[in-house]
Amino acid sequence: MFSLIIPYHNRRKYLPRTLRSLLNSTLRPRNVYLVDNNSTDGSAEFCRRFAAAHPSYPFIHLTCPQPGAAAARNVALKLVETEWVYFFDSDDELSSCYLENVLYKLRQEPDTDVVACATRMHFPDGRVKVRQVMYNASAADQILASQLATQGMCFRTEFLRRIGGWNEQLFVWNDWELGLRVLLNQPRVSWLKSRAYHHIYQHPDSLTSSGVCGRLHLLLPALEAARTLLNTHPQLLPALAARCAILRGRLKHEKAGTEAGQLAAWMHQSFKKQTTVSLSPFVSFLYLYTRLGGRGAWRIARFFLRPFVTR
Repeated sequence: MFSLIIPYHNRRKYLPRTLRSLLNSTLRPRNVYLVDNNSTDGSAEFCRRFAAAHPSYPFIHLTCPQPGAAAARNVALKLVETEWVYFFDSDDELSSCYLENVLYKLRQEPDTDVVACATRMHFPDGRVKVRQVMYNASAADQILASQLATQGMCFRTEFLRRIGGWNEQLFVWNDWELGLRVLLNQPRVSWLKSRAYHHIYQHPDSLTSSGVCGRLHLLLPALEAARTLLNTHPQLLPALAARCAILRGRLKHEKAGTEAGQLAAWMHQSFKKQTTVSLSPFVSFLYLYTRLGGRGAWRIARFFLRPFVTR
């Protein structure tokens, strides 16, 4: 019923933790696609040795020469034959009960297109935080809070293929863009609400690293992809403008003035005709609040924008 896809690039020191967590799953996927994305550190060799040591587990080895996790995920997605597909990162730990709980939810709500959940994030300083989710299908909330992340979405395979799979032009925030595209296609979303799942580790070379300084050149394509998606949903543009203002404030707070200026120029070009004048002072406030170190600006934006945006 389930296929699991794990792309990896130079994750030799993290892969043992990830693959061992799969062995503890109370419900095994039909296939686990391990997609080598140009590794040079022995990751592929380790995966093959691990699979050989566990011959009863359904590992399938693939390669993807095109750089990027999104491209690697799509390589495996083309081969999936199961009704459901799930994606996981190569440096995290899968909750043993996750797939079993998804199956239980699907038996309760068989018309579902996406099963979503909250995840548990671990930070280098030892903090553990559950990703904030609102348990809804609001595209505005996805823009502001990124509540749908890679390990928090299990897809009906046909639905994911129909909306185009992963955007291979994006190297960061590709799950944010995919989550937005998912919700704009009005899927039937079912939430697992009883707990947060998995151990998601954030570290300097993680795909989910929380820092933005030095990454604007990677973030701008994701913002542009979202802006393009919203050409047919202009009521959501204020939410995107707010997210950009918060990002610009973070860049300035992190002493990345040049990048903050580049983002300001992009915002001016992207929103000058669409964003209502009445929101401009509020967007400026979000920027200044975040620039000064304010936390939780997305919550302020969500509260203020509620009258302006719809699902």
